[in-house]
Amino acid sequence: MAAGGPDLSSEPPARSASSLPLAALNVRVRRRLALFLNVRTQVAADWSALAEEMGFEYLEIRQLETRPDPTGSLLDAWQSRPGASVGRLLELLEALGRDDVLAELRPSIEEDCQKYIWKQQQEESEKPLQVAVVGSSVPRTPELAGITTLDDPLGAAGWWWSSRTITCRARSVTSRPSLPSASLQVPIRSG
Repeated sequence: MAAGGPDLSSEPPARSASSLPLAALNVRVRRRLALFLNVRTQVAADWSALAEEMGFEYLEIRQLETRPDPTGSLLDAWQSRPGASVGRLLELLEALGRDDVLAELRPSIEEDCQKYIWKQQQEESEKPLQVAVVGSSVPRTPELAGITTLDDPLGAAGWWWSSRTITCRARSVTSRPSLPSASLQVPIRSG
């Protein structure tokens, strides 16, 4: 792999390929799988046999037949279902007797899985550290202890305490002149 890419041999993956989501398989592997399974043959199981093993119903399989790449569409549809994983896909291909597919694609599948695990680890390590418990807004310095939201320790808001009432007017946003404007009076504590 090029510099800056994952060093796939440095550490064993933390997660097993059997538990990885189907999203771990890149386009290259999916296209190569489609080259094997899109071809209708009487000798070997094709994409429709795989779809049945994945639990797709007859009408769903008929719908997938209309697609230019039924294997790709099958994988896309299956990956959102419970139990869909790279390991389960390998098990199904083995159960269907597609040892030719497994022999040809297993190294690429394993490489994609290692890249996926590496990427997940990188994203996890780049997340900002967060404290598990969020503290209250209790002042940490003695000079600010006992101050409430009604107090102004720095004197910055003292100028508006002298007013007894603030009047806010809201005008209608529409152009209809029949809507009256609203007026709100809020009593303010004098200081």
